[in-house]
Amino acid sequence: MERKNIAPGVRLFTHSTAQFKNAVVSLNITAPLDGDTSARALLIHLLARTGKDYPTVYDMNRKLASLYGAGLSASVKKIGEAQVLSLVLTCLDDRFALKGEKVLNEGIALLLDAFLKPDITPKGFKEENVAREKRLLIEKIDSERDDKRVYALTRMTEEMCRDEFYGTDRLGNREAISTLDGKELFRVWKDMLFTCPIQINITGNFDKAEAEKLFTDRFTALGRKTEDIAEIRTEFISEAYESRTVTEKQKVKQGKLVIGMRAGMTYEGDNFPALKIMTAIFGSGTFSKLFMNVREKMSLCYYCSARLIDSKGIITVESGVETENAYKALDAIRNELDAVRKGDFSDEIINQAKLSINDSYKSFSDSVIYIDMWATMQCNKADFRSPEDYAAQMKDVSREEIIVAANMVTEDTVFILESEAE
Repeated sequence: MERKNIAPGVRLFTHSTAQFKNAVVSLNITAPLDGDTSARALLIHLLARTGKDYPTVYDMNRKLASLYGAGLSASVKKIGEAQVLSLVLTCLDDRFALKGEKVLNEGIALLLDAFLKPDITPKGFKEENVAREKRLLIEKIDSERDDKRVYALTRMTEEMCRDEFYGTDRLGNREAISTLDGKELFRVWKDMLFTCPIQINITGNFDKAEAEKLFTDRFTALGRKTEDIAEIRTEFISEAYESRTVTEKQKVKQGKLVIGMRAGMTYEGDNFPALKIMTAIFGSGTFSKLFMNVREKMSLCYYCSARLIDSKGIITVESGVETENAYKALDAIRNELDAVRKGDFSDEIINQAKLSINDSYKSFSDSVIYIDMWATMQCNKADFRSPEDYAAQMKDVSREEIIVAANMVTEDTVFILESEAE
């Protein structure tokens, strides 16, 4: 795994391996979670669908089919207080092309054209294409809101980070999306071209020098300037000022309980190994306290798990509960965290947590998609580290360090979605 700068604000990650039959190339654009969030989310999906040389969805799909069934997709992630917009190409490894075609190079050219040569008119993007993507994106937002587990986590995050950019939905909002037009999207596209940091990931069996030249030539020709590239920062709040509870009622069969906690981090790597293991002991995996006690022994919930979001310094606890058990489950979850703070856990559980985390890092080498995901997750970090580097950090974490990490955690926001009587 290697990462290097190839143009102002453009980095190239490469991982050359003959292990897989496919290759993945992704173009990842990073922007702050403010201002044009809705427009950028809409735009990245539009760019994946058509282009100047492929003005209809049929034309684009036909071209992809000619590349042995390659795929071009778009995704939007929130990593810290950054919106990461990705165009992802999956294609056949050149070794398996029937006539020796350079499938990967053709795919890279198509990916670059999707971003750099969109289907635009003097007035901006075509309104019929914009209208289609607006409808699809609004449907996607609605579908996520209909998933009550996702909805509850989103609402907790909005409440907890209401004064921080992290509270912004990665896809924007329905109202802002509905007002967008082709002219506005053209402005946002031009802004992305020249001011957003970009990371390109290539994973598979390829000629590194040849692939690097394809990207370097195109981005150098743009004329990007270092001084114009936006600096992406994330605000870390290490301690909650107070704990507040927000409740909502909906006609749902199963209530939701989501807790947001400040992990005591002042930057992304602050005490990370100890916090990672502490969170695993507390609520990640079948060996954890939340699973063994709150779910299994006490039967207070259908599921209950904790996750450390190190890119923002937050720990979330998600649980599905019967409405009448919500506050009992909340007290039980608090008690389990207090137990970890007091060191009430065995050395065996520490070892299980370390093994579980180590296995999760190892799993990133299982496919080209996972390797690409790993590289994208680190696109905003100054220093790139492999999964093995992260796994090595966990080995020497002591019981005392885990206890200290647990005592740094403070509860910030509790969100309860209650079941409303039919």
